[in-house]
Amino acid sequence: MICKRSFYRNFRNIKDQVIEFSPEINVIYGENAEGKTNALEGIYLCSQGRSHRTIHEKDFINFESEVADVGVVYQTAARDNVSLGIRYMRSGGKICDKNRVPVTKMSEFIGNFRTVIFTPEHLQTVKSSPQFRRRFLDSAISQISSTYVGALQRYARALMQRNKLLLLAKEKGLSADESVEIWSLSLAKEAAIIAKMRSAYIEKLALSVSDVFSDMTSGKEKPEIIYRFATDEAEFVKIFTSSVEREIRFGTTLFGPHKDDFEIYLNSHEAKNFASQGQQRSIALALKLSEGEISKNVSGEYPVFLLDDVLSELDENRRDFVVSRIHGKQVIVTSCDQNKIPGARMIRCTGGKYEY
Repeated sequence: MICKRSFYRNFRNIKDQVIEFSPEINVIYGENAEGKTNALEGIYLCSQGRSHRTIHEKDFINFESEVADVGVVYQTAARDNVSLGIRYMRSGGKICDKNRVPVTKMSEFIGNFRTVIFTPEHLQTVKSSPQFRRRFLDSAISQISSTYVGALQRYARALMQRNKLLLLAKEKGLSADESVEIWSLSLAKEAAIIAKMRSAYIEKLALSVSDVFSDMTSGKEKPEIIYRFATDEAEFVKIFTSSVEREIRFGTTLFGPHKDDFEIYLNSHEAKNFASQGQQRSIALALKLSEGEISKNVSGEYPVFLLDDVLSELDENRRDFVVSRIHGKQVIVTSCDQNKIPGARMIRCTGGKYEY
């Protein structure tokens, strides 16, 4: 999969630009706050439908404008010049399109164009809170499965309704009614789909991370990734119906896929507590590189790799390892330095403008 160009209009500080990319390595360089990350964010939006930086879509729109447009033109082994676009409106909402035909369901938009994004924040995945690891899973699986996207959306809607009922019961001092049970059953159905797909993905992830990490460390250390949560719908029904009174006291749903996590071990010890910072970074690198490998194994093509100022955060050995692993794939890198990567297309960014 190759991103041929990305286009922007009134998107953050980018007024009206088209950026053309090489099918191999591209480096967008310039000073801080000039628009390097904005360019990558726009590309990522076209693969994931949401930003890796903010949940507030109005932030994408230039202060002087009412709408913002972002899009990509890409090619796959089967098709060339496929376009995806998103229009954001200050009045609220967005319009997605594929080849200029509106797409009404995000499950039909996400996964057409696939990316792996790697930022300095992802280096914290191993030792940070569970929400970072859930976000990693959701992003990775969503791009290779529309079923997963649909289940996440339905789960979120059911969770919102159930939480409203729990909070209302707490505020009025009531016990649970039939409505809570109905939403509990809906939640259990979607939870089982999500958990089963997470479990299956982590099985693949564990094998790939082990291979990547072995290459990185010459086989001296052994990582493990384990997912221990329920995956059966009947189990989730029990989970969502057995603690209702306790959840009413808190006014929210306390258990489920929105709370789960996966465990990472290194040499049989929990990595977030016992691995060194360097080891944690190596595992984070292996997770992201493995995401790309799994995407390729499922679809037959590598995704586009987006590296947002991450190489500067790595020591020389890890930086060299990443560069060697992404060789032969399309990569778009942002950097404050003009240091050339051999064979890279250099794109200078100044004030939301891009020059070759």
